Amino acid sequence: MKLQVAIDRTDLETAEAMIEEIKEAADIIEIGTSLIKDYGLDRSVAYFRKRFPEQCFLADIKTCDEGAYEFRKTYEAGGDIPTVMGFSSVTTIRACADVAREFGKEYMIDLLEVPAERIRVLGEAFPEAVFCIHLPSDRQGEGLAELVRSSVRELSGVRKIAAAGGVTLDTVPLLKECGIEIGIVGSAITKSGNKRETAARFAGAVRM
Repeated sequence: MKLQVAIDRTDLETAEAMIEEIKEAADIIEIGTSLIKDYGLDRSVAYFRKRFPEQCFLADIKTCDEGAYEFRKTYEAGGDIPTVMGFSSVTTIRACADVAREFGKEYMIDLLEVPAERIRVLGEAFPEAVFCIHLPSDRQGEGLAELVRSSVRELSGVRKIAAAGGVTLDTVPLLKECGIEIGIVGSAITKSGNKRETAARFAGAVRM
């Protein structure tokens, strides 16, 4: 299992300092939607790619239309894994998948508020994608276990599944038990008093 740390809703300087602190523990660093909206791809994704050339960066662009254009721009800026929303049209997701294949890169389908039947359809159509089981952050982790279990059932045959939304050290064993490939952690690390130490604890838990 891998650790993805989501950095969002902060300024560029603070984000850079956070990455410096957690880079040894994080397999993937997520450049959050608000950071990209605030600074654009050039000043967020492209900047961090130059600053941390060996790091794997997920760019949470949350594409829902103009898939080929937005994915191409993200890969060109240095992003490794852009995101497309699962409620987007299949045509849009397929355009994203085609560009990902062209660049030889991964992509993530975000399943935020996507119903079970749709999850099953997407899993069958795009088995090579990374699928993110995503509990809304406003839920504060409530219902994550049930959502993970039910969604995993619909994604049989999918190679990589991530989980986000209230992931804590206590929920890591559940994610591992369900076969989750990537645990996505945000404020539990980024709002910690000692980010380096907390990230190391999560890294140890997911890799046990």
